Amino acid sequence: MARAARDSASADSAAERPRPPDSRGRRRASATGPGAAPPQGAAEPAARLSPGVLSGVGPRRLELLARAGILSLADLALFAPRGAAIFPKAQPIASLEPAAAPSGRNSASAAPCRIQGRVVKLSFSRFGRRSLLRVGVDDGSGQIDVLFFNQAWLRGRFQIGESIDVLGRAVDAKGRGFQCLRLGSEARPLPAAGTLAVEYPSLGGLSPEFLADLCRRALERIGDQFRDPLPPEWLAAHDLPDLRACARGLHGPADEAEFGRALRRRALERSLVVQARIAARRAARLERQATRIRCTDAEERVVLAQFPFVFTAGQLKVAADLRDDLARSVPMRRLLQGDVGSGKTALGLYACLLAARAGVQSAFMAPTELLAEQHILGQEELCLGAGLRVARLTGSLSQARRREVEAGLADGSIDLVFGTHALFSESVRFKRLGLAVIDEQHRFGVEQRQRLAGKGRDVHVLLMTATPIPRSLALSVYGDLDLSVLRERPPGRGPMETLWVRKEHKAQALARISGALERGERVYWVVPRIGAAEAEGPQEPPAALGASAEARFAKLSRSNFARYGIELVHGRLDPEQRSLRLERFRSGEARLLVATTVIEVGVDVPEATVMVIEGAERLGLAQLHQLRGRVGRGPQPNVCLLYGKPVAAERMALLERLQDGFRIAEQDLLLRGMGELAGLRQAGASDLAAQGALSPEESLRLARELFHSNPTLAFEYHVAGATFDS
Repeated sequence: MARAARDSASADSAAERPRPPDSRGRRRASATGPGAAPPQGAAEPAARLSPGVLSGVGPRRLELLARAGILSLADLALFAPRGAAIFPKAQPIASLEPAAAPSGRNSASAAPCRIQGRVVKLSFSRFGRRSLLRVGVDDGSGQIDVLFFNQAWLRGRFQIGESIDVLGRAVDAKGRGFQCLRLGSEARPLPAAGTLAVEYPSLGGLSPEFLADLCRRALERIGDQFRDPLPPEWLAAHDLPDLRACARGLHGPADEAEFGRALRRRALERSLVVQARIAARRAARLERQATRIRCTDAEERVVLAQFPFVFTAGQLKVAADLRDDLARSVPMRRLLQGDVGSGKTALGLYACLLAARAGVQSAFMAPTELLAEQHILGQEELCLGAGLRVARLTGSLSQARRREVEAGLADGSIDLVFGTHALFSESVRFKRLGLAVIDEQHRFGVEQRQRLAGKGRDVHVLLMTATPIPRSLALSVYGDLDLSVLRERPPGRGPMETLWVRKEHKAQALARISGALERGERVYWVVPRIGAAEAEGPQEPPAALGASAEARFAKLSRSNFARYGIELVHGRLDPEQRSLRLERFRSGEARLLVATTVIEVGVDVPEATVMVIEGAERLGLAQLHQLRGRVGRGPQPNVCLLYGKPVAAERMALLERLQDGFRIAEQDLLLRGMGELAGLRQAGASDLAAQGALSPEESLRLARELFHSNPTLAFEYHVAGATFDS
């Protein structure tokens, strides 16, 4: 979801900037020409100065700031800190109770506490490229090791006998330990107990202290220049400060309530930019003229009769939406959300069949060669039966075959092409491209999608995703698109069970695998890594990374499972070799397929009834749900066996309990927040939300409603948006 939202926030390079509507809703002359007033929504031009005007910001630091999306003084003044909290007083070391095992990252499982004492011992250990520095601290009541993960440069920082002040969390690290979050000393003490302290993140090579200083200096320089375009009464009704008060509340709040209000306004400001761009894209689309792809009821019955199955009620409803969209002169921009196995591909092909009957070409784009190959293998017979001339265009094609396909697209002898990023090539030209279907659309950026659509004149575009997004969020993030949701699964699908394989379940899991293989069914065995070469460093211990697909394949090939036939598939294989191995699995010549997540989408084998996912803790909820969607496509009972560490216990429990991808997406949203959604902040949103910040979903909704009631305001933010773009 984070990637999809960032795509929506990206600049729409092909769309014209809209002109603000007049009182009758018509577009008037551009307000960006000579003599026009400065754009609203930020500050006067001085706020747009580079951070390089501040002392201490040279080329290297300027580059680090730019990487974080900080391009101006306004960006610094409105930068959202990590959080703010009342600094605690020191507590006796003897009273500390471990909260959780350390992970090298700040744990949010317990509130930070503070200790003060003298350094009594030092030890340093290295594990490949990772390291751990232990600093023994004694305060008279007891002793504890303060832990510094992967900070080898601190080895010379401490002296036996010196006093230190540490903010952190007690953890269990083969004994009691204290994970350091912030370090103070006699020379640079931590804030006094009871002080409200604003916390800043580290940005690349920029320390939190330096970033805090930059933000405050930027605020001093431009703070009085902010002019807020939002109506004061609207801000008051939503308990939000204006931009000037927001900047002050972020970097020098009087209390936690003021900081919380500032965070809420900062979240809204980014969402206003996102929604302004969405409004601009929608307005630009309404001015274009696409080919009308009309279809009578009789013609549609002929099209539907080409499919070897009857569309579900949900598919028929989406088909009606597509038929209506394609018949209009306004280019279709529709997002089809459908859970795994719900029949989205059939609807994409339905749209292509309508386009072919109208005499225009279609491009069906997939993010991987494997998915493109599976599409053409699965749909070629249907397409040929309907009289369509189809081809595949991927990076692995020979030069001779590629030239043939490109010639067929250019002269119109190819009606439908299934392809990957190869379709973006300059050498690919269409005679009359009328429809672009983009599968797994979240893997493509806005500009990439536009490059494909730009190969025709005002092309209709259907975007499809099997990564469900809660409807309210989808309407906010994809406000320039029409939305269709496909929930129901086709009939004749067997029941699905998901089991997190704990120690007591291992015998049961192996019995399920053996039984399926003995009955002639197929089994997927997924391992995230291909081989040992993917270790994070040359000295990385293999045990730290878990098994690899190559190692698992070798081990299974020496087991009793070998008699059923085993194949290995991953992304580094030659496409022809990969297709041969998949065909052996599909035909039953090999009943067990060891693979990486390359099979996450596009592989459809109804005889597959067992999905084993090893190292499941390394994968997110959405990807785990996608993977288990590879089974359950036939009438037999199915099972997904998750081998994962307890660190992912909550994810495993959710998957055991839920089958609906939309409910899983909602739970995922609650668990981890929306991260970098639209650049609202630098990490997950949970800690800011706890301090009163608007959730990204809520801020996007408010921005959408505000612009709906005031279109001119949307125009102003679209022009000024670069100030806040991350």
